[in-house]
Amino acid sequence: MSIFLNGFKVDLSAQSLKAHVQAIPNNQEVEPLRQALGDEWFLHWRQGKLYGIPRVITPQKPFGQPEDLNCNEHEHLQLLTSRISDLLPGIFSSYDPLKRRPFTFLAQRKELISAVISTIKNLPDIISSFKIFPKYILEPKIVELQDDKSGIGLFLRLKTNWQIQTSLSTLQNEGVDLQDLYVVRRCPAPRQRRLVGRVDRLSQQIVYLSESFDRVDSIAEEEVWLEGSKASFSRCLKAILGEQYEDFEAARTDQESQLLIGPALDTTLTEMQTFLVKKFPLQIAPDLQGMIGDRIEAINTNEYQSVVTASRIEYCFDAARTKRSPYAWLGIDKYGPFSRENFSKKTPEVIVFFPDTEQGAVENFLRALRDGISIKKKEMDEYNNLEWNETSKYTGGFAKIFGLVNPKFTLQSVPWFKNKHKPPADIYREAIEQTLASREVMPDAAIVVILDNQAQLPESANPYLNSKALLLMAGIPAQNIRLSKLNQPHKDLQYILQNLTVALYAKMNGTPWTVDHDQTITDELVIGVGTCELSGSRFTERQRFVGITTVFRADGNYLLGNLSKECSYAEYPNVLKNSTLSILQDIKNQNNWRPGDTIRLVFHAARPLKNVDIAEIIAQCVAKVGSEQNIEFAFLTVSHDHPFTVLDKSQQGIVVKNGVRKGIYAPERGTILQLGRYTRLLSTNSPRLIKRPSTPLPTPLLIHLHPQSTYYDLTYLSEQVLKFTSLSWKSVFPASDPVTIYYSELIAGLLARLKNVRGWSPAMLNIKLRASKWFL
Repeated sequence: MSIFLNGFKVDLSAQSLKAHVQAIPNNQEVEPLRQALGDEWFLHWRQGKLYGIPRVITPQKPFGQPEDLNCNEHEHLQLLTSRISDLLPGIFSSYDPLKRRPFTFLAQRKELISAVISTIKNLPDIISSFKIFPKYILEPKIVELQDDKSGIGLFLRLKTNWQIQTSLSTLQNEGVDLQDLYVVRRCPAPRQRRLVGRVDRLSQQIVYLSESFDRVDSIAEEEVWLEGSKASFSRCLKAILGEQYEDFEAARTDQESQLLIGPALDTTLTEMQTFLVKKFPLQIAPDLQGMIGDRIEAINTNEYQSVVTASRIEYCFDAARTKRSPYAWLGIDKYGPFSRENFSKKTPEVIVFFPDTEQGAVENFLRALRDGISIKKKEMDEYNNLEWNETSKYTGGFAKIFGLVNPKFTLQSVPWFKNKHKPPADIYREAIEQTLASREVMPDAAIVVILDNQAQLPESANPYLNSKALLLMAGIPAQNIRLSKLNQPHKDLQYILQNLTVALYAKMNGTPWTVDHDQTITDELVIGVGTCELSGSRFTERQRFVGITTVFRADGNYLLGNLSKECSYAEYPNVLKNSTLSILQDIKNQNNWRPGDTIRLVFHAARPLKNVDIAEIIAQCVAKVGSEQNIEFAFLTVSHDHPFTVLDKSQQGIVVKNGVRKGIYAPERGTILQLGRYTRLLSTNSPRLIKRPSTPLPTPLLIHLHPQSTYYDLTYLSEQVLKFTSLSWKSVFPASDPVTIYYSELIAGLLARLKNVRGWSPAMLNIKLRASKWFL
């Protein structure tokens, strides 16, 4: 391994600096003081102290008391990173900052859509008003690759900025439906919010808004652009380009990949380093300078390992952990699922709803699902005789592979042929309502087949979401599949069936596999804490939240999922506390915790809500419920949203076709890098898992251990996060996030969409479907 980060060392000219310090317990007092002092002082508040560094040689306005600060102390390093951020715009004075913290600016000489236009003939002139610029984000951060050896790194992220620089009237005249897209100010004033609101309609050069900040009902068209989001690009370009859209997207993706793959990022880092070296040193303080040093490399020594590789994950298919496989599907195919012996629905009934115009295709698909697929290939044996060898990856069929006995697939047609003039959601709803009303015994699961042109209909008119809502409210988990998927040739269908059958089995409360885990304490649980914003609004006063909790055993066995009651942002902390207390008490009773037992509770949360200390709330709940037990408690923030990228310069990727390589510089899955005492970076992808050569260099997971935790083994906890990326039953491949986070995101996404379906109620999700993976 040759592991580098996407940043450069900032070498300091001295071990200390002189700053001015004033005690200010309340940070609300900082802004008035900053305005009073003007531009003479740089100010930074931390933990009740306001630090000042003079920007001029002799300030006319006095501030604080002078102190000598040690540059190696963490709180003083925080001051220095903040000061470096303050100085960055001056280094790039010829660039207009898109954002000052972190410092963000756009490329001036490169733009991706212009390159796309040069490769595709006869594109409409309006396409030149669509812009994608490389976006550079520079952010100083404290790094501690070895304990007690902290320093500052300046990190570079490379993203893209999308813009639509033409009037809304022009877009509307091109056939673009503007409703529900967002508009932004063309020239926002200082400290003015750029996002204005959501479009209701455009009339006589006035944009009327369905929702907005500051309750603005309308705004002049000349003041705004359409927001350059991917949703806006997609809707506009599909309307404008028609059949050319797919070719355009392929060319755009190719241009973007040339910017974001490993070698391209490495080149950009080298160019940025050369530029910064010329612009530095930075005068951080009158007595302290900062110089750009080498790229940050994580090097292991005999005394300390900054980078470790997790043990290879083994999937387990029996409670004794004797049936193992390094690959999920190979293990299921060989041993059957983990819950094969105690699965309660040995003869399940699966009802299949499908449009009556496609019965033949559906019957062929179900035959393949039930009986398996045969794909024979001619090969030479050792005696040069031709023989046909079986190459299918789905040979046994649903019953044999999953240890079932005569599973029943009940076909139920949806009368689409004579009702094509009606909304498809209504046709599906009526068919499902009539079918369920006529049955005494409900099926164990449902498969809903939908036509491809109906899959992207709005939530309220979407036949799949309407079907799913009805079925879930009846306590029936549903699996959807588009017609184009079930019509795939066998060479592709075999892989579709692998993923579909694993998800279907899990939705019926089955456990396809777990992972290897050596339990040395009484009980260990891993709990995901997530949040769903239900309204779909980006405007705080309208937002409604639901807390999502998923509970697993340490080996990955899914125990339950729970949804809190719906609440506002202000109500969320209390709702989360009550929900967590209830869940922990249920688990305590269910698992029969006894006084004196040692219990380990590991909580995973993605990026929390602003100004809501989830860790503190969870810690209070743990202390209250586990007062009689010896509780080992760890709270981890697990996120891809951070400024760090890991490059393995020794990784040359994998050849896929015509000598082209994928995954160049991508670290191997399981690479764990120490970023700080409480922080690790975990690579969950790998060159082999990366799909294509154009895929951007993967972002590692950042794992941060809350200091309030009482269990501190970050290597163990990081390896556990890695194991939980292998526990997704939505696919036979690992996810990029642990299921504690990934499942919450799936639940949140579905809840937000189901909210728009007429008559939807989530009540059954906390009752009959609490242990079901209904969201897969």
